[in-house]
Amino acid sequence: MDFDLSPEQQRLKGVARELATDFARHAGEHDRERSSPIDNYAALREAGMFALAIPKELGGLGVGAIGWVAVAEELAQGCGATTLAFNMHMNATGGISDRQRIPLAVRQRAADLAIKDGKLICTSATEPGTSSLLPNSNIFSIEARKVAGGYRLYGRKTFCSMVEASDYCYLFAHPQDHPNPTQLVALLVASKQKEITITDIWDTLGMRATRSNQADFDGAFVPDELMLYEIADFTRGFIIEESTWAFGGFAACYLGVGLGIVKWAQQFLSHRQPRGYAQVMGYHPDVAHRVGDMVTDIEAGRALVYRAAWEHDAHGPTLAAFDWFLRAKLAVGSALQRIINNVTIACGVNSLMRTRELERMIRDAMTGPIMPPASDACSGAIGLMSMGLDLDQAPSLRPEDPAVTIRTRR
Repeated sequence: MDFDLSPEQQRLKGVARELATDFARHAGEHDRERSSPIDNYAALREAGMFALAIPKELGGLGVGAIGWVAVAEELAQGCGATTLAFNMHMNATGGISDRQRIPLAVRQRAADLAIKDGKLICTSATEPGTSSLLPNSNIFSIEARKVAGGYRLYGRKTFCSMVEASDYCYLFAHPQDHPNPTQLVALLVASKQKEITITDIWDTLGMRATRSNQADFDGAFVPDELMLYEIADFTRGFIIEESTWAFGGFAACYLGVGLGIVKWAQQFLSHRQPRGYAQVMGYHPDVAHRVGDMVTDIEAGRALVYRAAWEHDAHGPTLAAFDWFLRAKLAVGSALQRIINNVTIACGVNSLMRTRELERMIRDAMTGPIMPPASDACSGAIGLMSMGLDLDQAPSLRPEDPAVTIRTRR
């Protein structure tokens, strides 16, 4: 395994570091106001980042999962919410590009939307329900009705990060009257249609600027050429096959948030000298121990994120890559929980004043372990696969009767 960055990956990492410095200046404002960081998305477009996850043969930068991890860990130190929302663009462009089952012309059309047309594409795979299960639902509420020249969509999506700022949304819908309630079509739908209504529900503890609001579809149109593919199993057809660009990207974003917290604490504690003492706080043995634990925790998570990205870049979107990204997501989420505990104790009340950016970063970090797949879902799946057991056979909540689901949708 070689985690060394190529010259192009190094260049993009440097560009991301510069962007993060600018993003940080407005992160507090976007957090307070729950405002969409439109200028940040424009800066990412200008820097060529819209092509990051797209392979060279489709006109993209072709820097792979490791390239996105290198960029994401820098961007998220400036604004975690911008990075987490922009990961939805990575999910759409990277996930679609990876799927060889999609005709080349369709994949090229999706790539051209991002690269040539500069379109921002969000991904919405979350159903109304809970983020604590993997998947949160196999029964999708959006219905796709076939009409002349395409589809009309009816139903609701929740937690649609960046949807208001996006130009297109990559989502799944159940084909009307299909007898299998888990049958889905993947579509690219233009986001700014009058038949799509956004309801502002996203007033949360952290990651407030992702604007992950509710979207209701009342006849939004998708032309035939933007129908991407059809699957009968969402877990294997999307969650496993697109794990790199979905929750693998989440792990990379939260890695950056954790790195930002640790660097903030190092700077704060190596310069803060309490009144009446000759040394800075960092020399106190308890403080030094906590900083050491934080450094080790985040670097362990970082190693797993890069290990998972290497698995994807070396072997593609395989079950092994899915397994490694589960481990990476769990490791980063667990690291964040320990880091939050250590940084608050080591840095004290003064560090938690709302005028300081640490308070915002901690709130953002607290959402990491519950960002799908939540830590418990990750550890359970990891354990089953490590024993060679079938994820589909694992006991869980009793599923809803599909016949009832279909009747309710109608």
